[in-house]
Amino acid sequence: MTDQNIRLTFRGGGWVLVMTGIVLLGIVAWAIAPAVLRMTNLPPGDNQTIESYKFDLSNLQISRDLVVPAMRHRNMSPVVTEPIILSPEEIKQRNSSKRDPLVVSKDIVVGITMNGETRAYPLHFLHVHEIVNDTLGGVPISIIWHWPSGHLAVFERTIGSSDLQFANSGLVGNGGMLFYPLQEEVGGEQLFASMLGRSMSGDDVSLVQVPHDLVSWKNWSTQHPNTTALGPNKQLKKRYRKASPELYFRTEKIYFPVAQMPESELNPKTPIIVLHIDGSDFVYSIPALLEVAGDDGLFQDPNNFHAFTVQDNPMTVLVQNPQGQNALTSTALWFAWHANHPDATITSLSQE
Repeated sequence: MTDQNIRLTFRGGGWVLVMTGIVLLGIVAWAIAPAVLRMTNLPPGDNQTIESYKFDLSNLQISRDLVVPAMRHRNMSPVVTEPIILSPEEIKQRNSSKRDPLVVSKDIVVGITMNGETRAYPLHFLHVHEIVNDTLGGVPISIIWHWPSGHLAVFERTIGSSDLQFANSGLVGNGGMLFYPLQEEVGGEQLFASMLGRSMSGDDVSLVQVPHDLVSWKNWSTQHPNTTALGPNKQLKKRYRKASPELYFRTEKIYFPVAQMPESELNPKTPIIVLHIDGSDFVYSIPALLEVAGDDGLFQDPNNFHAFTVQDNPMTVLVQNPQGQNALTSTALWFAWHANHPDATITSLSQE
């Protein structure tokens, strides 16, 4: 028996290896292409200068020193423009899952009623999205949650004759979120401040605030058994689980520059609720409300006659006017609200 040199030729089977290599390269290219495209087609912003985000900075209503990058570029938070809405039956079905229920009784939700239609927006979804554009009761609205300032706002998103879609600018102004209307041509959009409910650059535009509740799912679903709810994006399942800012709320750290800080002895990160009545704002410390509320969680303010229903776990407040209707309110952390409303003071409480 003689030794022979075995040579693999293209015809003799080498073509199989070549084709296998081509297929593997194709799979790798297909897998990494989206990441490469995201890196090469990023929205404006360099995490260094506010000019790089390409917004209209004319007529800026916040000190330029207090407008700083909060994200590496625009739109890093996945704003919702086509919300998934779950019916009451779908909510019950999702909640029947022991491993992954949609909401549990202690979950906080943003509850809104518009023209007889009710909807809940779970706060743990808003931790990730920060802005949800929706239409409820025929009214285009935006739910805006900025956890570094603890500020929640709901606005109508119709300006003039246009229904806009809002998105996160990637910038903050005096500690609060700055957002903007999406448009086909990127660049030159004006900025809006959620903490003030109006434009911060360009033409002077005020937004219409929408009444809402920030309550536990148990309370909301009990009062509104036929409520619908914002559904999750399946691709963001892991982010929903890891996005809670609870640790931030428990520390003294403040991420962004503000001016001016409150001089009161109250912890700057104290959660507050602001009651808006006929152009006037009344600021209440939520922990202080808990202290004066009765065993049933109720407190009647003897000065403005509004009723406060306070809950400790989770910490929430529901405010109703003397006619029993839900009042127009805002929630925030004390330092952020004071920075943007320097004349604000904490309302003293007494139970009579």
